[in-house]
Amino acid sequence: MDKSTFIELFNKDGWQEAMGYKDRFVPKVLYKYYPLFDNRYVEHERENQIRLNSLGQNEIWISSYEKFNDPFEFKMLTLDRERLELNGWDIGYIERILEEFKKRTMIACFSSGVENNMPLWAHYANNHSGYCVKYSIINPRSLFPVSYEPVRTKTAIIPTKIISEIVNSFKQNLMKPTDDFYKYFSYFYISLCCKHLFWEYENEYRLLYPTIDPVDGKLVPLSNVGMKVEGIYIGSKSEDTYKKELISIGKKLNCDVFEMYFDEYSEEFELKTRQV
Repeated sequence: MDKSTFIELFNKDGWQEAMGYKDRFVPKVLYKYYPLFDNRYVEHERENQIRLNSLGQNEIWISSYEKFNDPFEFKMLTLDRERLELNGWDIGYIERILEEFKKRTMIACFSSGVENNMPLWAHYANNHSGYCVKYSIINPRSLFPVSYEPVRTKTAIIPTKIISEIVNSFKQNLMKPTDDFYKYFSYFYISLCCKHLFWEYENEYRLLYPTIDPVDGKLVPLSNVGMKVEGIYIGSKSEDTYKKELISIGKKLNCDVFEMYFDEYSEEFELKTRQV
């Protein structure tokens, strides 16, 4: 997806047209990697069972941005302090408002590949001991391709417009936010799907899930986010006990189950799959 085209469509034709353009770039299937921990981790058996139970119950875990491994998560926008202070804005007040919006946006992250993505198997599936789930995308509306940028965007107008429109709406007793609020809040919302170029290898797609009450994370039904389990890939180092349970879950969900393996006689540095 070309970000400039998305913004141009949004400015010209509105949110619905821009989102329709975005939806065309969300793949029909996406993949998510899950760790299965061993006895080096406290309460590893309990944590693993919660994760496997949620898979079998067609649920997905969504998290607060603060639980992710990138210290610049949700920090694509940086405040133009000089301009804001020059115009009499309280920087701390603006930061608190934006933080409240961030805390009320839960996320889940996906990738577009499985077989040869060694770093993702290593980083997110506990060094190939976990598993990967293939999801078919029924409704892509809540999914966004991540944009990888070399620098952050300095802004004053986006946060001040958001806050000004909220205040005006209250003063005028409006039943819903103004068009300008939606416009500038959408710029802020899209910024939550931007990361540094360093992460480009992940080829990430991001689920954004607004919530009223900020929490560290929670399980939501897949039907709520327009997704369905289509396949399960078992890591090449997954323990036999978990392999059996994942195969059983696959039968329950009526989906394909594959095992990842490395072909000792192949010249290629790649993982392969075989159905189990």
